[in-house]
Amino acid sequence: MAPDKINEFAASFQDALNALKPGWNSRDGSIYGPDGAVIRFSERHNADSNGHVDVEFVINDQDPDSPRLLDCVSGFGNTISDYAASAARIWASTSGVALLELKYSRRGEYADHFRGHEAKGLIGWHCICSAVLGYGRGGSAEVLQDWWLKRQTVLPAISPFLRTLSGDCPHTVKVFFGAQETAEVRVDGEIHEGASAALLALDWPRMEPPGFLRVFVIALHVE
Repeated sequence: MAPDKINEFAASFQDALNALKPGWNSRDGSIYGPDGAVIRFSERHNADSNGHVDVEFVINDQDPDSPRLLDCVSGFGNTISDYAASAARIWASTSGVALLELKYSRRGEYADHFRGHEAKGLIGWHCICSAVLGYGRGGSAEVLQDWWLKRQTVLPAISPFLRTLSGDCPHTVKVFFGAQETAEVRVDGEIHEGASAALLALDWPRMEPPGFLRVFVIALHVE
């Protein structure tokens, strides 16, 4: 990543994190938080958008065996500052709150917990689930949010594709869908073809102008 892009994203993410939990500072393109948490940025895979960035959350950087949770997000706008600010808002509202819940709370302070038998979560997993964030033009985002909240079918639909994941460490699951045919499930930062196809097959509203939903889930352990 270009240094100016890294610095813009680090500054915006730092501000967004401090609004949730004070104590984050950026240095040399990374963000350092309380109790050893670190966030680093990279470009691990190709993306069409200049606003795209890959994000690594290290639970405790002082421990070489600490889990390193992978994610990515895309901002929008006309400048690097626009990209960074919008990406930080989107990330903090979804991935950020779930990761802070994992690191600092485990009591539902930042995000919801669902047990393996609950219909709103991942079947067979104790998971942390962020809020459902919708964005887009017109009222499309609200329609998609309403569909998610009333139906609660997405996480159960992709759950069968997570059965092969190891059960002894947390896994990240990013769900992003909208417009006509955009349906993306990333598991530990990588596209999961089966889960993405299952998401695409669901009857979520296809609208113009388009809207999108983003949800971030951490699969903690098998139940």
